[in-house]
Amino acid sequence: MAQNSVPGAVMGFSINGTNVWTEGFGYTDIENNVSTHKESIWRLGSISKSLTSALVGQLMDRHFIDLNAEIHKYLSKDFYPFKTFNGSAVNFTVREVMSHTAGLHYSLDEDIDKYLIRRADNVSQTIKPLRDEPLLFKPGTNWEYSNYGFQMVGAIIESILNNTYENEMKKMFTQLNMNSTFAERREAIYKHRPQYYQLSNLTSGTLQKSDIIDELLSYAGWWPAGGIISTAEDMIKFGNVMIAAYKGILPLDFISQKTVKELWRPETIGIQLPKEMGDNDYGKAWFIQRNPSPFKEVIWHSGGITGTTTMLKLFPVN
Repeated sequence: MAQNSVPGAVMGFSINGTNVWTEGFGYTDIENNVSTHKESIWRLGSISKSLTSALVGQLMDRHFIDLNAEIHKYLSKDFYPFKTFNGSAVNFTVREVMSHTAGLHYSLDEDIDKYLIRRADNVSQTIKPLRDEPLLFKPGTNWEYSNYGFQMVGAIIESILNNTYENEMKKMFTQLNMNSTFAERREAIYKHRPQYYQLSNLTSGTLQKSDIIDELLSYAGWWPAGGIISTAEDMIKFGNVMIAAYKGILPLDFISQKTVKELWRPETIGIQLPKEMGDNDYGKAWFIQRNPSPFKEVIWHSGGITGTTTMLKLFPVN
């Protein structure tokens, strides 16, 4: 923390389903001398995708969604038009969207002033800005991380259930007793939410309050890709439930063993991945690291968004 000018952090560990240690370090509000503690609520960034995948898994168990279905089974062509690549018509599936192999753009970074400041009533409203953008590659042939793709997953959820993503995630969080996990709204008041900070220069800068753009952004509607907030202890609950389901020791009313194994099955075998991926593959909103001694595999996802960096690692098989 000292080396990287990190003002506050929380770490938590669970072994065999039991939370053995959670502790906060540093400060969540430097100006007012507010210490970090285990109830502090943090932006998860892209770990939100893993939570989204669990909701998709529930829909799989209810036979509401088919990963192999082309997306227009759930989204009309007027909502999202059919695509071509190099002059030929192409389709892509829910599976390809969730594994970042559909050829979709990363996000709307270049249009932040036009789109992200506007508030969205639901996730589906965020699809419009890139609906007419060309694909980056033929679906299924390459890998490109796409926040926008998980907005599409959220829109598919809303289409299937005729309800907002936010409301459906609330149901899942309640089911798992994740009482400190929310789809973030800037205007809402959350107990133990920190102030957010950044470095004035990425390599040797001084710590400062996050740029004014963070006060203008609306995360409402961008939840499936990166807009969930939570505590370390709630994330341990989520991780333990996923591991228990993977081992087949959970009631099927959350998510089945078969579905967890499908979500964690790599989709990038045979695809040339970026060097920074190392020895990892990607499933459906989860990275899979093979044979990291002494474990057979690590299932994980990281996150990075204004003011926070996060990491969730699951060790289901030793």
